[in-house]
Amino acid sequence: MAKRRVPSSRARQQNTEPDDAFLARLLHVGKWAESNQQILTVLGVVVALALAGLVYYRNYRKGLIDQASQQLETIYQSVQIQDLEGARDQLATFIERFGGTPYEAEARLVLGDIYLRQKSPEQAEAVLRPIGESPKKPIDFQAAALLGAAYEQDNKAQQAEQVYLAIADRGDLDFEVRNALEAAARLREARGDREGAIALYQRAMEGLDEDAPERGAYQMRIEELQSENA
Repeated sequence: MAKRRVPSSRARQQNTEPDDAFLARLLHVGKWAESNQQILTVLGVVVALALAGLVYYRNYRKGLIDQASQQLETIYQSVQIQDLEGARDQLATFIERFGGTPYEAEARLVLGDIYLRQKSPEQAEAVLRPIGESPKKPIDFQAAALLGAAYEQDNKAQQAEQVYLAIADRGDLDFEVRNALEAAARLREARGDREGAIALYQRAMEGLDEDAPERGAYQMRIEELQSENA
């Protein structure tokens, strides 16, 4: 009969070493916690305050966004009844109070349009520049188009052209790109840069169907400019 092997004392010692090490670490942590109880209490309070602050901020932020939505809806009613003076003042206050919310850009867009209607290009530029100077989002491109118009109204043709070209370079919507190229070409015509205007009209024609009305209009304008250069 085969004899049962009895583990050696060396093997038993190796098996108990991890448990002993774990217990030693546990005791060490317990002693550290006991001797640093005040620090742990302070840390617990800090974490609790941080969590409470986060919850408060989220609730505050949600409440602020809801208020902004309701306030902007009220302002739109003023715009619809053509109370532009009242809407202008309300929008200026709105931007100060609700700046940083998702509705700020929308408010800037509407206020910039009102300033343009009232022939106040400098105010329109100040309102629209933060979102229209380097457009990225769809609403930014709308603001950029208004910003270009404000620069034109303020006799700042070069700055207007730069904004229009930024729209053309970054825009995703074909009609926005074509409108921007057409506006920039018109500005080049005004300063006598016919070759530059032709290049922009040719760029605007790219991607248009052969029978598209816009293509025919651009081609006609190109031929007129070429004949003027002859």
